[in-house]
Amino acid sequence: MANNFIKNKGYNIGKSLFEKNKETLLKDITEKCKTNNCNLVLPEDVIVAKNYKSKGEPKTLDKINDADMILDLGEKTLKKIYEIIDTSKTILWNGPAGYFEVKEFSYGSNGIAKKISENTKNKSLISIAGGGDTVAAINKFGRSEGFTYISTAGGAFLELLEGKILPGIKALETNE
Repeated sequence: MANNFIKNKGYNIGKSLFEKNKETLLKDITEKCKTNNCNLVLPEDVIVAKNYKSKGEPKTLDKINDADMILDLGEKTLKKIYEIIDTSKTILWNGPAGYFEVKEFSYGSNGIAKKISENTKNKSLISIAGGGDTVAAINKFGRSEGFTYISTAGGAFLELLEGKILPGIKALETNE
């Protein structure tokens, strides 16, 4: 999702994955953040590579070229996320921070999982994680015991938090 915002801000994202035709959604999210005094945190620096098998290189957003793929967060961005986690009482995490399946690009996701887990264990944080990829990252880094709640149902999980009525829950409620 971050690649969409980065591209929408006018930066080159090279060969990075992004969702097409999401400009209206990005504008709506940005406006809702402003309306609700919500800080939308986007990467300031990233790790790029030419492909999934090559060595990663740290770059600021203005240095990304056409051949680059954004595959992880940079150190400055991760530090900023750590500061946010340290000052938060509740964290909702949906979606890994990079291509965590490859060790070279797992720094961001691993760091976030570790920081959330440590803060949760210290009783300073309620941590909620959702989505299959998020759970896979948390499990890969051995951090599942450090979260308050984990859900594998990413889309349904977010819809429930939005207040939507889910068909499976509705069926259970009507068959009491």
